[in-house]
Amino acid sequence: MVNVLQCEDNKSSRRMQGKRVLAVNETCKVELKKDIQLLYKAYEEALIKTSKVLSIIPIHSRSRILEASVIQSCFAESLMNNFPNKALYGRYRRLILRLKGYLILFKKLDKKGYPMNTKTKNVQSILNQNLTLDLFSESDYNDEPILYFGYQKNRIGEYVNPKLIYIDEEEIKFTIDEADIQMVLDMPSRNIENDAIEVKPKLKENFVLKEAK
Repeated sequence: MVNVLQCEDNKSSRRMQGKRVLAVNETCKVELKKDIQLLYKAYEEALIKTSKVLSIIPIHSRSRILEASVIQSCFAESLMNNFPNKALYGRYRRLILRLKGYLILFKKLDKKGYPMNTKTKNVQSILNQNLTLDLFSESDYNDEPILYFGYQKNRIGEYVNPKLIYIDEEEIKFTIDEADIQMVLDMPSRNIENDAIEVKPKLKENFVLKEAK
C-alpha cells in the first residue's frame, strides 16, 4: 500500500511540475520485454527492406534525404504490421508507437546517443518530458512517458547499436539495448505456466545494413 501511495504522490508531483509520469529503468524493461523483442524484429525487417529499395537507385542519383525517408517509411510499415492499431503517425508525420503506457518515437542517434533533431519547441518539450506537447490530435497521451528507439550509422554506412532511450531534463537517464533485454528474458519467471510455453529467442547482436552500392 505504501508503494502505491508513494507512486501516486510521485505522479502528482510530476504533474504539478508540468511533467509526464516518470519512467523507471528496471520497470520499463520488465513491462516491455516481449514488446521490445518484437520491436527489434520490426527494426531488422525495416533494414532489410530499406536495403532492397536503395539497391534499385544508384548512389549518385539519390537525393540527400532519400535514405532517411526510405528507412522511416519501411520502419513505419513494419511497425504497423507487427503492432496493429498501436503504431501511427502523429502530427508532423512523426512516427509513434504506443505500448503499455509508454510512447515510443523513432530517430537516428548522434555520436553521443542523443536523437538527431532540430531544436524546436516541440523537441525541447519531448526532451524534458513536458505534459504540454503538440504532437497528438488527442489529449489521451498527456501523462505517458516518452521513449526514443534510436540507431546509429557508422563510418562505413552500417546501421548499428539499436536501443531504447529515456531522456528527461535533456539528459539521457537510461538506455535499453539488446543485451539488457536478453538479461531480462533469462531471469526466472514467477509464473510457472508461462515459463513452460514462453519462447525465448536470442536477439541478434549489432544487426547491420551496409549502404547499397
